[in-house]
Amino acid sequence: MSNVNYQWSLNDDETIRWQGRPAPRCYTFRHWLQATIGTILFIACSFWLMVGIQLVRSQGYSWLLALAPLLLAIAAFFVGPGQLILARWRWEKIFYALTDQRLLVRNRLFGGKTISYQLADYKQHKQKRFGQNLASIRLSFHGTTPVVLECLEYPENFLEHLPENVSKA
Repeated sequence: MSNVNYQWSLNDDETIRWQGRPAPRCYTFRHWLQATIGTILFIACSFWLMVGIQLVRSQGYSWLLALAPLLLAIAAFFVGPGQLILARWRWEKIFYALTDQRLLVRNRLFGGKTISYQLADYKQHKQKRFGQNLASIRLSFHGTTPVVLECLEYPENFLEHLPENVSKA
C-alpha cells in the first residue's frame, strides 16, 4: 500500500479501515504489450511520414501523400507512448479508501469527484494477480457496475476488511 495523503469526506460515525492507491509502475505499465505495439507502429508511421514529406518537397507530390501517415502516427502515439504518459498522469489522481460503511474511490483525471459504494451492497470480488504482492481487485455491488481497484500492493491488507458474509470468487 502506497502512502496516501488524501482527506476524505466521512460521515460523523464513520472510520477509515484501509486506504491506498495503485502501485505506480504496475498501474502505468499494466497494458505494456499494447504500449509496445503502439510504440513500434508510431516509429514506423513516423518514418513513413518523413518519407512522404521528402517526396512532397522534392518530387512535388500532393500533400495528401503525407496525410495518411500523419493520422496513423498520431493514432499510434496515443496507443503507444501517449497511453503511458496519460496513465502516469492519471495515477496522481487515484485514491482508494475503505471505511466501516463504504468503499470510496477517487479516480477522476479532471474533477475530484469521489464515488461511494455502500458495503451493505457488496456481493463478491475477483482478483487478477500481477505478482506475489500485486493484484487488481474487481468488486461487485448490487445495483451498480463493478469497480476495479487497480494494482494494489499487498491486496490481502484490503481484502481482510471486506465483509465476510458473501461469496468470494
